[in-house]
Amino acid sequence: MILITGSSGFLGSRIAQHLADKHELLLPTHDQLNISREAAVQAYIDKYHPHTVIHCAALSNTWYCEQHPQDSHRVNVQGTVKLAKACKKTGAKLIFMSSDQVYNGTPIPGPLSEEAPLQPINVYGRHKLEAEQRAIINHPISVGLRLTWMYDLPCSQMKLNNNILVNLQKAYKEKTAIKVATHEYRGVTNVWEVVRNIEKAIALPGGIYNFGSANTLDSHTLFIEAARQMRLPSPTDWILPDTTRYSEQHRNLSMNCSKIEKYGIYFNDSIKGIEEALTKSTISNL
Repeated sequence: MILITGSSGFLGSRIAQHLADKHELLLPTHDQLNISREAAVQAYIDKYHPHTVIHCAALSNTWYCEQHPQDSHRVNVQGTVKLAKACKKTGAKLIFMSSDQVYNGTPIPGPLSEEAPLQPINVYGRHKLEAEQRAIINHPISVGLRLTWMYDLPCSQMKLNNNILVNLQKAYKEKTAIKVATHEYRGVTNVWEVVRNIEKAIALPGGIYNFGSANTLDSHTLFIEAARQMRLPSPTDWILPDTTRYSEQHRNLSMNCSKIEKYGIYFNDSIKGIEEALTKSTISNL
């Protein structure tokens, strides 16, 4: 039996759909399992005794977390720790979602490995790092997955997030120019690649893993290439370079995923992933 927290969210709903025909699932609502309450968490785990907990519930809006750090800590840190403690008592495997935001502030160029020195400069990144550290301390067999910015196709009938393809489509349709940083490097990942690899993640040894698409392009170039893949006309006319943002220190969130590749887990690089996602869809539906 697998418990999925946040099963109504962007990632959790897709994981639940993918696993529904293969596993018995527990998909509690917030009212049924409030991860902020330790006694309630332990009681729920004790009652249903799942062998695996896939923890997707989070406050992932970085702006909201910056403005409401107590809420962020309560959910993103304390909720994860409570689940880790409960899983340890029953022997369940915990798979929890971390973020490439832990690298936000790392002054090292190029794809970053899990061993890179970390000094996250935003609340969300700091709290995800704290959650990683405390979850592993409390339940060493836990697996933390550092995810990139994920996307699904704008034509998806499932819940969508504010992602690169949605943003590009919206800007083009509304004839609005967007400015994108030339001094930022980060991967973007098709959410279905994460979903399809989640069962392999359950088998990983306890620890922290980069889990998403690599990318060596700056964000401005990445957006232009993504627009071209979407067949949006003249992207250089309305995707404009922002040369000021992050100019004092480049923002590098790009991840080296060679660690998970040793366990047979692979992701397309960012541009290849977008190309593959679009070719599997009807472009006219975008």
